[in-house]
Amino acid sequence: MKKILLIIFLLFFHSNVFAINEYQYPKKNLSNNFCNNLLNNLNDPTFLYSKQDPITVKVDLEIEDIHKISGKNLDFHTSYSFWAHWKDPKIIKELKILGEYTEKKKPFYLCDYSPKEIIGEKRKIFDPVVEFFNLKEKPNFESGLQDWVEIFSDGTVQSRIRDTRIFKAKFNFRKFPFDDQILPFEIWSEFPSTMVKIIAEEPIMSEYKENLYSFASDDGISIPGWRLVGVDYENSVYTSNDGFEYSGLSIFLNVERQSSYYLFKIILPIIFILIISWSVFWVRGSQLEAKVNVTIVCLLSLIAYNFIIDEDLPKLAYLTFLDVFILLSYFYTGIATILCVYSFVNKLSTGTDISKVDIYARWIGPISYFGILIGTLIYFYNIKGALALLI
Repeated sequence: MKKILLIIFLLFFHSNVFAINEYQYPKKNLSNNFCNNLLNNLNDPTFLYSKQDPITVKVDLEIEDIHKISGKNLDFHTSYSFWAHWKDPKIIKELKILGEYTEKKKPFYLCDYSPKEIIGEKRKIFDPVVEFFNLKEKPNFESGLQDWVEIFSDGTVQSRIRDTRIFKAKFNFRKFPFDDQILPFEIWSEFPSTMVKIIAEEPIMSEYKENLYSFASDDGISIPGWRLVGVDYENSVYTSNDGFEYSGLSIFLNVERQSSYYLFKIILPIIFILIISWSVFWVRGSQLEAKVNVTIVCLLSLIAYNFIIDEDLPKLAYLTFLDVFILLSYFYTGIATILCVYSFVNKLSTGTDISKVDIYARWIGPISYFGILIGTLIYFYNIKGALALLI
C-alpha cells in the first residue's frame, strides 16, 4: 500500500514525469487475487520470436543532480530517476483471458511487483535488460535498472528506479581551465535491435533538452565548479563483434567549467610573480645577490602551483593551456635569472651599473611574454574564444 501511495505521489505531484502519465484507475474493484493470478500465469520469460517487429522500449532519464565531476578519476557522480516502458504480447494475452485488457488511450493501472518477483530470480516475463553501459560500478544483475515493475491494462510494462551512481566519461583537458566537457549516459539493451529497440520518451526528453533540466529543481541541476550549458540526446546503433546490431540511446550533458578559481588564484598570481621577477632589471647590476634572490624565490613560488594543478587532473600525455602558461612563466623567470648574472659580469668588465641588457629587458621581456601568451590563447581557443577570455 505504501508503495502504491508513493507512485501516486510521484506521478501527480512531480510534474515532469511523462512515462505512462496518461492512465487511469479501474472503475470497478479488481478481485483480491487478480495480481497474484496474473503473476502466476506469467511463466514464460523468453522473447516472442514469431513477433516480426522488435519490442520498442521508451526511456525517460531525469538527471536530478551532478554531485561531483572528478577530472582526476575521469568520472562523475550523479543522482537520477529512470523510467522504461514497453508492451509485452504475452501479458496482453493473459489480460484478455482475465478480462482486463483494454486498448483505450488511457490504460488502467493494474498491478505492481518487486523486480525479483517478476523479472529477477523467478523470471516471469521477458526483460529487455536495459542498462547504463558507462557505469563505473558493477551493475545490479538481480534487478537491473528497476526498483519496481508496474503493469497496465493495455499490456504495458513499466519499470522505474531512483539511484545515485558513478559514471565514466572521456574528458579532453587541452583547454583547461577554460574547458567544457561532455557527461554521457549510454543506455543500451543486451539484446540486438531485431529484438529490442530503445527510443526516447517524448515529449519529456525534448523538454529536458530545451529547459536544461531546469524544472528538476528551482535552480536546475547543481554542479559544484561547473555550469550546465546544453543537453542533447540521440539514438545510437552499433554492430558488435558477434555480428548483431544493437540499439541504444545516448544522452549528453554539456558542462562548462567555472574558471574564476583558476583565474584569480593561479593565473593572476603567477603573472604578478613574473612581474616581480622582471622588476630586478630596475636594480643596479652590482646587486647580484639581491636580484638573483628575487628571481629564485619567484621560480620556487611557480613550482608550488604545480601541486595545486596535479590534484585536479590525471597524468596526461599532452599539455593543457595551463601547463603551457606555467612553462612559459618558468622560462621567463629563468631567463630573468640568467640575465641578472650576465648584467653582473658586464658590470665587472665595463664598470657600467645599468647595462643595455637591463634597459632592453625591462620592456622586451614583458611585451614578448604577453605576446606569446596571447598567441597561446589563440592557438587553444581560436581568436573569438581568446577575445572572450581576455574581455
